[in-house]
Amino acid sequence: MQLANRSRDRVPASHEGLGPQRHALRLPSMDLNFTPEDLDEARRLNRRLAILPRLRMETALGRVALNAMLRVAELYPLIRGSQTNATRTLKKIVALNRPVKLRIHRPAGECCGIILDYHGGGWTIGNARMGDDQNAELAVRIGVAVVSVDYRLALSNPISALVDDCEAAAVWTIEHAMREFGTDRIVVKGSSAGAHLAAATLLRLRDRSTLAPQIAGTVLFFGLYDFAGTAMVRAAGPETLVLHGPTVRATLYELTPGMTEEERRDPAISPFYADLSCMPPALFLVGTKDMLLEDNERMAAKWEEASGNSELLIAPESPHAFNRMGTSVAKKVESFVADWMLEKLAPAGAHSRSASDED
Repeated sequence: MQLANRSRDRVPASHEGLGPQRHALRLPSMDLNFTPEDLDEARRLNRRLAILPRLRMETALGRVALNAMLRVAELYPLIRGSQTNATRTLKKIVALNRPVKLRIHRPAGECCGIILDYHGGGWTIGNARMGDDQNAELAVRIGVAVVSVDYRLALSNPISALVDDCEAAAVWTIEHAMREFGTDRIVVKGSSAGAHLAAATLLRLRDRSTLAPQIAGTVLFFGLYDFAGTAMVRAAGPETLVLHGPTVRATLYELTPGMTEEERRDPAISPFYADLSCMPPALFLVGTKDMLLEDNERMAAKWEEASGNSELLIAPESPHAFNRMGTSVAKKVESFVADWMLEKLAPAGAHSRSASDED
């Protein structure tokens, strides 16, 4: 594990040298020591992943197949039945003259904060429903409302339309927080494509002067922030775990048709090239086996340089989407993230309860 506070620990944007020689800074809220058994388990999973097909989305047929797999996966919680006492409501809101569908999970008691969640799926597949299990568990575990956004998907819509939906959902959540949830403390969370959309949304809110002080932080899992492609993305081959390297590059071009490489660096598309000053505290998370490692190293470093409040957690022996793979590494990281969110959601001067106390 590396947890680097970027103001104190500069980590080069490279996928080489990820061993113990890097200085680790651990937050006081949780001990993130990974045992040899944790790492052995992660390596065994990686060996299995290495022989499985990679996610390929460069063709319409591939996207249909992946969407079908997601739909089947969504049936599992329905068959198994709810494992929490969280309540789920579906809501269609209108903000900034844009209609957006939300899936809202609430705990049985009062909410200590709100998690605004943007799902992943390479911008072209997926939906908010695929996060129901994790979001319901999070709602109950730390006592928050989780507002998950069903934004429009790309190819049939430009990337800007997806950000439009995410921005509208954020504005509605900010404006209705107290009335709907009894709290105005918000953490924005995104995974993969959702992390990119979360960053782009926060930039829009800041530029519109609607980045309200109640946005206490943002948690960004393994996002891609440079549509021109980092050196690591450009070099990624078909052997990369989970993601298929050449497909990721092809998807970036497909999502930005007719654009030059310089145009793909437009801050409206690629948050890495934006002015990142006056942004809320950010926790970036990525695994050592993820082809988006460099994206997260560079983005965390630039966020720290501009806003002074960025942290980077690099999970050992972990590929893209590792937090959904049930390993001990993933569980420890998820507990750490829950504690981090609780710290940010707590009112100034208050001590938040530890998520690990709820286990």
